[in-house]
Amino acid sequence: DRRLLVVAFGTRGDVQPLLALSRTLRANFKITFCTHEPHRRLASTFDVDFVAVQSDPLRPDFTSETAVADEYEPVILAATGACGVLFNLFALGAWHIAEMLGVPCVAASPCIIPYAPPSTFEEQFRAELPVLLDRLEHGHLGTSIIGWAHVVHWMWPLWSERWGTWRRERLGLSEAPLSACNDDRTVPLPHATPLLVGVSTAVVAPPAYWPPSVHVCGFW
Repeated sequence: DRRLLVVAFGTRGDVQPLLALSRTLRANFKITFCTHEPHRRLASTFDVDFVAVQSDPLRPDFTSETAVADEYEPVILAATGACGVLFNLFALGAWHIAEMLGVPCVAASPCIIPYAPPSTFEEQFRAELPVLLDRLEHGHLGTSIIGWAHVVHWMWPLWSERWGTWRRERLGLSEAPLSACNDDRTVPLPHATPLLVGVSTAVVAPPAYWPPSVHVCGFW
């Protein structure tokens, strides 16, 4: 069977929607579900292979590089052989793991994105990755290729400093995502990671400024 790695961090309201989404995918995939140990009983009702991480869903550590390495080690071990990765926005490390594996990934959020990039984000990005920023800003709008609109909509935390050492030392990747596209203009930009939003279009009509990789697909 093809195996799909699903990674969902956070409290029950963050995790249970991805369990429900996983149930709909079982016809096509064997599901390995990674989440916090306190959600084990909840996950047991959804018939998935459960993998526990030991971080506290009520006290997430979004800054410590040591915490990142400890939290995601069980996920890395569980990822072997996966053909794809599905993750929620509290588990962005799964995006980096998908890059390491070279497999497709999909982000999923049960609500509208509740955050925006810091006011200094674009300035810092330009200072560190000027060629990449230029390519992202001048990409072909409306295509499936990643552009700046995708980054500022939800992907910007992937470039935070918390991931750099872990990406290099544990995953064998460059410290910053897509840095090869900054160093060599001949390296093509990848397709944008799809984002599934688990609300109804009757509640939220997708605004025109959302990138085309965002799909409002109804409640899970």
